[in-house]
Amino acid sequence: MEDKEKVNQTEQNNLSSNNESDINQEEKTNQENLELNQTEEINKEISEQVPSDETTEKKGDEEVNEMEKLQNEINQLRDEVNQWKDKFLRKMAEFDNYKKRVEQDQIQLIKYANEKLIKDLLPIIDDFERTLTFSKEELKNNTILQGVEMVYNKLMKVLSDYGLKKIDALNQPFDFNYHEALLQVPKENVEPMTVVEEVEKGYLLHDKVIRHSKVIVSSEMNIESASSENQNNNNEEVK
Repeated sequence: MEDKEKVNQTEQNNLSSNNESDINQEEKTNQENLELNQTEEINKEISEQVPSDETTEKKGDEEVNEMEKLQNEINQLRDEVNQWKDKFLRKMAEFDNYKKRVEQDQIQLIKYANEKLIKDLLPIIDDFERTLTFSKEELKNNTILQGVEMVYNKLMKVLSDYGLKKIDALNQPFDFNYHEALLQVPKENVEPMTVVEEVEKGYLLHDKVIRHSKVIVSSEMNIESASSENQNNNNEEVK
C-alpha cells in the first residue's frame, strides 16, 4: 500500500514537472516571438527613417532644380535693377542738361533783354553823330551844339553801361563777322581787304553783333588803275 502511494506521488511529481517544463517552453517561445516582433518593428522604423539611394538622388535633383530656378530669378532681378539704374542715370543726366539749358537761356534773356530798345536807338545815335560831325567847327562857339554834345555823351555812357560798344572798323582787316562791305576800291599803299572808309558804324551788345559796320574795302591795285591814277595826277599838276 505504501509502495502504491509512492508510485502515485512520483507520477504526480513527474506530471507536475512536465507541466512546468511545457509552461516554461511556451513562455520562452512567446518571449522570443515578442522580441522578434520588436526587432522587426525597429528595423521597419529605421528603414522608414533612412531614405533609400533613389529617394536621396531624387530629392537632391529637386533641390538642384530649385537652386537653379532661384539663381535664374536672382539674375533676372539683377538685370532689371541694372536696367532701371541705367534709365535713372540717363534721366538724371538729361534733367541736369535741361537745367543748365534753362539757366543759360535765362542768363541770355536777361543779358540781351534791352537789345530791341537799343537797336531802335541806333538811328537816333547816328543822327546825333552826323549833327556833331557837320557842326564840328562851330562846337567851340555854339553853346547849343555843346549842349547837344553833352546829351550825346550822356546817352552813350548809359548805353555803354548796358553793354553797347562800337565796332572798331576803320583801317582794320575786313572781317565778315563784324563788317558789311558795300564797295571795293583800289587804294595805293594799303593792303587789300582793308577797311578804308566807314559809311555806317556797327555796334556790339556785350559780345553779340546787333549791327554790322557798313564799310568800303580796299582792293588790289592793277596796272591800268595805277597808270590812270598817275595820269590824272599829272594832268592836275599841268593845270
